[in-house]
Amino acid sequence: MGIFCSKNMQELKFLHIFIAILVFLGIIECVNFIFKAFRNTGEIVNSIIAAANQQEAVKLIKQQNLQLISITAEMASRSTIRQLFQKKQHSAVVTDKVLLFFFEKLHKMLTASITLSDAISIINKRTGSLAEKFLTDKLLQDISGGQSFSEAIKSLNMKIDSSIYSIILVGESSGNLATVLGDVVDLLKSKNELKKKMISSLIYPSFMVAFTIVVMLLFVFVLMPKMENFIKELGGDLPPMAQLLKLIAQWFVYLLLPGIGCIIAVLVTIPKIRQTKVGRYKTDQLMLKIVPFSITIPLFMRTNLSKLMATLLSSGINTSEALKLAQNSISNEVLLERFIHAKTDILDGCSVCTSLERYNVIDGEQCDLLAIGEKIGDLSSSFKDIHKIYDEKLQSTLKKLTMSVSAGAMMFAFALVGLLALGMVQSIMGATNAAT
Repeated sequence: MGIFCSKNMQELKFLHIFIAILVFLGIIECVNFIFKAFRNTGEIVNSIIAAANQQEAVKLIKQQNLQLISITAEMASRSTIRQLFQKKQHSAVVTDKVLLFFFEKLHKMLTASITLSDAISIINKRTGSLAEKFLTDKLLQDISGGQSFSEAIKSLNMKIDSSIYSIILVGESSGNLATVLGDVVDLLKSKNELKKKMISSLIYPSFMVAFTIVVMLLFVFVLMPKMENFIKELGGDLPPMAQLLKLIAQWFVYLLLPGIGCIIAVLVTIPKIRQTKVGRYKTDQLMLKIVPFSITIPLFMRTNLSKLMATLLSSGINTSEALKLAQNSISNEVLLERFIHAKTDILDGCSVCTSLERYNVIDGEQCDLLAIGEKIGDLSSSFKDIHKIYDEKLQSTLKKLTMSVSAGAMMFAFALVGLLALGMVQSIMGATNAAT
């Protein structure tokens, strides 16, 4: 009987421990409430508070000296396990690819006359991607808190292209969001395709160079010392090509650590320098003097600018407002300064083509198209034609650059392979000659 009772007591203890674990994990309900209130100073507050019920939430809000305007329950039964999952979810990286998938779905739904909040909610429920889940959760939270869609996009803690924000802002303010999201999708698609092409074209040459360097180092520091000792024992000397290969490998090893140190120092220092306006301007100025960047950066700027201006003007935005919004898409401070000077002249009454050509924002050949557009009152079509020209130039230029880099890397790899082969052959011949 005593044994039976002790067994029951142990079972009860296990039951109590199990219940305690469930309570600890937060199976007991806890609801998040989204509320809007204002302080005594008149400032509006949009926030979230966790409470067991709405009465407790209202009480907690009043304790913060806030006067409640509205309150709604966000989600019921939020456990600790779920919160841990959401923390993991919040750490998900929202890449350009995730943004592209999201905007594609949103564009299709808005085109089908589904409301914005309903479309985002549907994407949120159906997605299996943690990053997209985080993105839609954040957007729904901000929109339900009173922010517009463009403000919610801007408030995301991500490096979203400012031109995307400008396009969305215009589409939302003009009531034409579904249409402009198509332009956003096209912009992200071209950006992703460009990135894929550049990466894919550089993977093989990079692998070849790395593999050749590893083989060369193994030959020089593992195989060659044995051959050198063997040749010396036989009274011979290491062949000249093998000695040259040895010298190159030694210099490579000696300079490797200092080189890595310099790269790390540059990567750490440059972001700090760019935090100041002067430092940012100087580094941008330097970038425009380095050959590959001096070609690609202005071309990128002109391609994005012409695309954005075409989109803004076709959405019904006047030229002055379009220029102000397009200004946000230029990240290089030197090019931005030129654009601001051109914009000032345009606002003072100068023609668009003359001002943009004067400050080299758009080259003279393309400015002729703008002059025609100004005469017939259709700048939007002119900017679309200019964008096509610049986009083709950009694709061609990047293709040439990647081909040049690939060719250079392959030539370097083949040169190392040639040296390695000659060094090995001469070493073997030297050992054979010394033996005979």
